[in-house]
Amino acid sequence: MKKSLIALAVLAASGASFAQVTITGNFTTGYKQTSIAAATTTAQGVTQNLAGGTGGNAAGDSSGLGIDTSLITFSAKEDLGGGMSVAAEMSIDGLSRGGVAGGDSSLKLTTSVGRVTLQTYKPVDYLSGGISGVGGAGMDNKVFPARSLKDAIGFDTKIGPVFVGIAHMEQASTSGASGTTGVGAGLGVGASGSATTVGQRLNSFSVTYVGGPLIANLNYLVYDNRSDGNLGNVSYKDVIRTAASYDFGSFKLGGGFSQLTTVSGATLADGLVAVSVPVGKLTLGANFASETANGFTAGVYSGSPLIVLGAGAVDQSRTGYGLSASYALSKRTSLIANYANWQAFNGASQRNNETNLLVSHSF
Repeated sequence: MKKSLIALAVLAASGASFAQVTITGNFTTGYKQTSIAAATTTAQGVTQNLAGGTGGNAAGDSSGLGIDTSLITFSAKEDLGGGMSVAAEMSIDGLSRGGVAGGDSSLKLTTSVGRVTLQTYKPVDYLSGGISGVGGAGMDNKVFPARSLKDAIGFDTKIGPVFVGIAHMEQASTSGASGTTGVGAGLGVGASGSATTVGQRLNSFSVTYVGGPLIANLNYLVYDNRSDGNLGNVSYKDVIRTAASYDFGSFKLGGGFSQLTTVSGATLADGLVAVSVPVGKLTLGANFASETANGFTAGVYSGSPLIVLGAGAVDQSRTGYGLSASYALSKRTSLIANYANWQAFNGASQRNNETNLLVSHSF
């Protein structure tokens, strides 16, 4: 400790400059209970890999105490002059006795005409965690497909109340039943490699309106690295999606729709409506989600091991709902309870459910 203090004193005396770094974080812990139906047919297993369904939980009944979130974020900003600045943010996630994993990290250059962002991150679920996700439990990897990690570069600018953005992204890998893990595809690994480690690249075009109580977004994603023929069902062509929320004061209402189209012409149509109601320090929320898979042709759905299914094998409609309650003990500490109930696949022996009872503290 003394050596560290002496070294800092020497550096300060020499006139060395230090970046202003802000350290923030969140620790959330508590109790979780899940009841998940096991896939009993090949088509049911493919449905979970393609469209989500487990919530990242093991099949069967499970419950116990543990850590939900353990996150530390380092943020630094530098004024470059001439109306330009650069901001860096690096997160360390999943802190536990077992080790440390990478979190979302970004470098943002702000200019007089807009902002350029380089980042490695796991986007929030567009419907249940984005603009429309004003209440209820998250539905990604439940009713909606699992999110995947991405490396991305983007530019956004503001024109009056409208934000316009374009971005290029590289998926770390194809989505699976439990989503993807790690810290992105990696430097220099975006255009080639094994399909199990390198997913499709995509370009994003978005327009967001922010005006008083109304927030609305329209987003179009177009994918390359496409595969046709037998793999056309699992190769994405494009996604068009929209979401909005409106704050009425006494309650907030949100909703959205997304349609993914594969190269084979099959579609995944997702929809969500949500509401949240503040009651003093307590905030109550609820949402309802649905997904319809349609037009999936006969073909290969997995390369290792090889899985071949007939036309319409994964076509189906699924629904789910979520309830949430959050009580603010202070500005930084909250008690959280949420419950999700959803159908993993047609013919499931039971509806899946997940309950969380948590204490969350931010610093």
